Amino acid sequence: MKTESTAPGNLHPMSQDRVLLISCYFPPAGGINVQRAVSLARYLPQNGFKVFVLTAHSSVPMSDAELVKLIPKDVEVHRTWTLEPPFRLRKKLWSCINSPGKSATVNNGIGAKVKSLLARRVKRLICPDPQVLWYPIAIGRATKLIRKEKIRTVLVTAPPFSAFLLVNEIKRRFPHVSIIADVRDEWLDYFVKEFVFCGDEYVSARAAQIERETVESCDRIVNVTQASLLRMRSRYPEQPDHKFALIPNGYDPAVFSEFRSRASQTDRIVFTYTGTVYRPASPKAYLDALDGLSQIRAGIETRFVGRIAEEFDRGIFENRQSSIRLVDFVPQTEARRFMEETDVLLLPWTDRVNIPGKFYEYLATGKPILALCYPDSELARVMGRTSSGWCVSPEDTGAIQQTLAEIHGLGGKYPHPRNWEAIRRFERPRLAAEYARVIREALQPGEELDLAEFKIPADPRQESDRELAAGA
Repeated sequence: MKTESTAPGNLHPMSQDRVLLISCYFPPAGGINVQRAVSLARYLPQNGFKVFVLTAHSSVPMSDAELVKLIPKDVEVHRTWTLEPPFRLRKKLWSCINSPGKSATVNNGIGAKVKSLLARRVKRLICPDPQVLWYPIAIGRATKLIRKEKIRTVLVTAPPFSAFLLVNEIKRRFPHVSIIADVRDEWLDYFVKEFVFCGDEYVSARAAQIERETVESCDRIVNVTQASLLRMRSRYPEQPDHKFALIPNGYDPAVFSEFRSRASQTDRIVFTYTGTVYRPASPKAYLDALDGLSQIRAGIETRFVGRIAEEFDRGIFENRQSSIRLVDFVPQTEARRFMEETDVLLLPWTDRVNIPGKFYEYLATGKPILALCYPDSELARVMGRTSSGWCVSPEDTGAIQQTLAEIHGLGGKYPHPRNWEAIRRFERPRLAAEYARVIREALQPGEELDLAEFKIPADPRQESDRELAAGA
């Protein structure tokens, strides 16, 4: 690998700024968790950056080799080993440690107490998440890359949030390097409570400590929803406003350029959910409501395409009155074919702050979306602005049934026009251009970032012209 010679401590002579993108997961890892990193690696070079990627040879539950083809050839990907056990082994070991088992009734619960003590020790050892075991190797490689390639900007995308430990240490070693933390999920109010040792007080306290160190040391913090930005901003009122930015997730228009809607091979109305099924995205309310519609349920088929999380109760799919089809995880190209043959895209979502990444791919299809989400959620806000489908509270069974009956009566057609002007604001090339501006502003010491609000046009079904923007 060639590098231009420069005097120690000087900036790289080339006009092309160099960015180190740190993402624990990267193709051929599959799933929605890698899409943000793929987007940055693919489109930042078009905005004048030389991109280096630091990632792990991590064991993941899903692989998608097709995603590798989306990465430009001039993007250098550096993979390191990690001390983290393979995914399925890790899950099995944790299940053995964390479940009480038969020993709970033996010797007055001594076995259960031993397991509980061991579980607490393990949580502290690999806090805030198991991916922290990548840190000892990753920090060494990151240090070498920064020195060798004269990198001026380090951008880390999380979760896993243990990656913040990397950039905090990098800032200590290289104070002149600009650090940008890309926060794809609200950590303290959501992620630490739903995933990875959820509910553990020590882990929660450690997460709060790491987040504060990250916010204080980084040059920019990028959030993906207005609500998550406002929550993080409220936790650190002493920090300057220009440090916080809003750049949503999105979809790749090139990937969907050949998307072709077509009729399904069934006489039923087809609802399709793609992605991992887990607690915040539980379809139980939808399935319960559908079971109660004896007059129309025979005319509806629901497909779930993707992985079902190990900890999720698969029993909710059993003994149902309607037609259900479960399909294991498939590569993105094949998942799109399922979306091409569906009438309605299903999106159960109980979190108010975050928006699942699959939603933006749903938008790109132009298919109507049935979202089971709270009316005050970020998802409902963007659904309304884009005029992309129906929003129903997951707690209102009657409303869900009424909406399903309406959809059935409409033959799966949405009666309102899409707001394509609003939808196209989520195209990844546009978002990468926004990101490029954030990076360049962060490189200018002493200058405040004058971020334009991320605006999308008003809901065409409403009279108000309120904006979806940071701080709105």
